[in-house]
Amino acid sequence: MLTVKVRAETTAGQILWNKMSGAFRAKARKAEKTLAEQIMKDTDKFVPALTGSLKQRTHIEGNMIVYPGPYARFLYYGKVMIYEPTGSTFAPKGEHKVVTDRDLVMNKSMHPLATSHWFEVSKAQNLEKWNRVVERLVNNAK
Repeated sequence: MLTVKVRAETTAGQILWNKMSGAFRAKARKAEKTLAEQIMKDTDKFVPALTGSLKQRTHIEGNMIVYPGPYARFLYYGKVMIYEPTGSTFAPKGEHKVVTDRDLVMNKSMHPLATSHWFEVSKAQNLEKWNRVVERLVNNAK
């Protein structure tokens, strides 16, 4: 399982968070969830997809985006993993694979921008937008 934790936080923001009332904190949590939904939406085009199964199973838990299973981790880091005793990419049930230095070849038929480390790529492209989303949500949370 791979999780991306979403939190709009600064040192001053953390001090303010500690002084907030319970009602405002609840709105702030809702804002984090809304931000996580936006991040998931903006990041989807960078997530490798062959059948769409990973997208269907990806979900939000609180302020975390969860890309489930070892398959997501395998794709995220973009390296071929093998079962060492045989050198095969297939491993018997219950056995573990090791990471090699060989890059995965991403299928881009469903998502032409698919890449490893998709969150970092999306963040580089969308961070200003996400900051605007947070600002709008916080300013409207009264």
